Amino acid sequence: MTPPGVLLETTPAMSWAWIGVRVRPALQLGETGSYPDVDESQRLTRTITHETAWLAGLWTTESYARWELRFRNDPSTRLLSCVLLGRVEDGDPHRAAEAAIRLRDRLAAAPIHVRTDPLLDADEVREHLVPSARGGYRTVEVRKRLAWAHCSRPETRRRFCFAVSPLRAPADRSWEPLWRELRLMPEPTVLSVYLEPYRPSPPLVDDLRRLAAEYRYLARPSPPSPVWTVSMEPDALAEQAAPLYDRAASLYTSGPCFRTRISIASQGEPRSGFAELVAATTGGGVACEAPPGEQETFWRNFAGLNREWLGLTHGQGAPVGALRDSERILCDLSDVDEAALTFRLPYQVQSHLPLFAPTGKPRGRGTTTAER
Repeated sequence: MTPPGVLLETTPAMSWAWIGVRVRPALQLGETGSYPDVDESQRLTRTITHETAWLAGLWTTESYARWELRFRNDPSTRLLSCVLLGRVEDGDPHRAAEAAIRLRDRLAAAPIHVRTDPLLDADEVREHLVPSARGGYRTVEVRKRLAWAHCSRPETRRRFCFAVSPLRAPADRSWEPLWRELRLMPEPTVLSVYLEPYRPSPPLVDDLRRLAAEYRYLARPSPPSPVWTVSMEPDALAEQAAPLYDRAASLYTSGPCFRTRISIASQGEPRSGFAELVAATTGGGVACEAPPGEQETFWRNFAGLNREWLGLTHGQGAPVGALRDSERILCDLSDVDEAALTFRLPYQVQSHLPLFAPTGKPRGRGTTTAER
């Protein structure tokens, strides 16, 4: 028998299990734990410190665990709800269900400035995974900014150069302006941040180091040779990209990492500037609307907690197929500190207008189970 709150799907080859945890600010009901006696700057510092430690403790590649934080508005009440959704997989359905419960317990053991309630109804988990109707939704992905250009150096076999800028959100940036904007959205809208613990493989580590060396070479004038009798100028984009690859080769090869996806799904036209505000709040990335040809893949990612590559959306205009596998991975890779700045749990300052529903639930679910 499947445990309460575990949504299980099984094939002869593999079993997948999803779970959920409702999350609400601790101060919502006058509780303690949200640092009420400190100023805004100190409170933000404490919350991010606790959330970073919590995420670091969650990191495990056991059962291919991954989880997603989802904020949803309720246009009728102008309040938000928040859930954590998780997924695991295993060849045995009983082990998958057990791993899902372990993941739910770890997610529920959140920092002291939030309160959590495990979702014990599998249908409710499904309803959080799948919006009521896909038709008419506007779908946007927030990505690391990707710049590309034809390589100007003829002595290399590289046709294109790429620069992947990291997400760099200030640790003291408040998420309240973003939540206020989401609260005012006229149509049902979901903002989600996905994290998947990831251990860079030896081939990826080697390739990141080769890329760093290659871009360092392209960022310098080339020496004359029997073929090229004059020195060639540095490649302009390589000069921008070289320090980014040096950073990536150092940062993402020395500790735990996460694969990240930030998605927005709205039943109507989002308020002007909302996607750009999400991009700015989560680290200065770029908001990319998914074209019609990639909608189905977007929904598979959204409904199943996946991260399948969207060539047009994620490529940001780069020639399809031009990015190497290691460059594509780099486009959604973060370390623990970077992940914590894009994965902010809800909080509420007592003296401010409430943003989140007191019980952590929207007034009505507003969704129906949809076919995945």
